[in-house]
Amino acid sequence: MIRILLLMVALIGVTGTAHARPASTGFFAEGGLGAVYVLPPKSGEAAVGPAIQLRLGRDLFSWVSIGGYVAVSSHEATVPPPPEGEWFQLYRFGGDMRLGGRANSIAFFIEGGIGGTLISSNVLEKVMTVEPGERFSITFHGGGGLEYQLENRHYALGAAVDGFFAPQFDKLTAIDSRIYLRYTYGGG
Repeated sequence: MIRILLLMVALIGVTGTAHARPASTGFFAEGGLGAVYVLPPKSGEAAVGPAIQLRLGRDLFSWVSIGGYVAVSSHEATVPPPPEGEWFQLYRFGGDMRLGGRANSIAFFIEGGIGGTLISSNVLEKVMTVEPGERFSITFHGGGGLEYQLENRHYALGAAVDGFFAPQFDKLTAIDSRIYLRYTYGGG
């Protein structure tokens, strides 16, 4: 994982900023759709679930931005019966920083941050993923992705993959993948 991050940072440093198709910088909003996959050893307790995410933030420079996010994913609990057919949601929120670079119309980035996760149900108490009455965990996340700048410099389409870790939920780890549309309000 460290090698991949170092390779992405090296690519960012080599690519620099493109002048052929300038992207807007300023305040931005991103809306994304994707899926969340819970990693082993907890993957047997939760099925892959659809996810939606909203990000708001500000580009400080063309290569660094800060922001906040809210996300929700819905998962079928795959615990031994009873109960059967139960679902739960993971509500995530937090702040992060994104570092990136651009090569013409393609931008590469790495991101990471901290936040929290709420779980909607006690269905995972049966397998001790959550303790009785426990519904909140601090969350750490990091990942990367790429973005395609559309002809209109305010819009971009992107794809990202982040891993997140919720230590209070019996060290639950998961992968969050998404595709998104980004709108940047600003001319700089």
